[in-house]
Amino acid sequence: MPACRLANGADGVIIGDLKITESVTLQGDHMHDSEPYERINVYSTEPTGSPAVEQFKQDYDNTGFRRSRLTWGMLFLVLIFYPVISVGFTDDPTEMLRNLDQSMLMILLVSTILMQWFFFLLVFGAVYRENTGLAGLGLTPLRRTGWIWLLYFGWAMAFLLAANLILSGLAWSLAQVGLPMPGEIGLLIPTDPTGRVVWVLVSITAGYCEEVLFRGYLMTRLRLVFNLKSWVLPVILSGLAFVACHAYQGWPGFIVLSVYGMMFAILYVRTKSLWPCVIAHFFQDFSALFFPQ
Repeated sequence: MPACRLANGADGVIIGDLKITESVTLQGDHMHDSEPYERINVYSTEPTGSPAVEQFKQDYDNTGFRRSRLTWGMLFLVLIFYPVISVGFTDDPTEMLRNLDQSMLMILLVSTILMQWFFFLLVFGAVYRENTGLAGLGLTPLRRTGWIWLLYFGWAMAFLLAANLILSGLAWSLAQVGLPMPGEIGLLIPTDPTGRVVWVLVSITAGYCEEVLFRGYLMTRLRLVFNLKSWVLPVILSGLAFVACHAYQGWPGFIVLSVYGMMFAILYVRTKSLWPCVIAHFFQDFSALFFPQ
């Protein structure tokens, strides 16, 4: 049997993601009497990445992350495929919305619900393969104590107040230079009671699934896969991918929603939880039933 000797060193030896840090003494029956003991090193999973990346993994419950082929597939879906199919369906999305009757609008809304939950199932499968679960996206268990949820709700309401003030000012500025918001959100709101119930389901779906896709999954996986030391690039890319999926709001909407998406990303980074984003997103969409823009 060959000897299992590894070079001794005061600082240890790094092999892949493992760092040899300790020494133990073992006795082997295969060795000669003149060498009854063999000194070998054992290794532990001491992190070898940058301190910023390792701290991020701890803060967002991603210490056990394992990259898989599904990781790359999901990044392609969220960064490229989903935005492309959203911006490429028509040259004039606002005109298309104006021509929708109520039955076609219902088909559009129900299709949106089904598609977004399908994407969520793909994310669920991905985080399972990656060994992090939904907790690695900032979705802490629902059984958390009540005061935590009050804190999340407070963050969401404060965010909505500040964000809408900022975005209103931005929309006003765009209108002054000839880029008014077209107000096409009202075209998506059903007028019959059944349709309004469906809109509530749309609000729940968008609030949860879109935040999981564009904030929880995209931002954390960009940092993990590419070992990014800061949130700058994930914040920008998540904002752009998010707004591309709302192409029906035209160029003024593209500018406003780019900023809005990045603000959601900053809220996610600040709170280290996805729940404030989910709550804020739901109430933003739900409020359109009463204040269509």
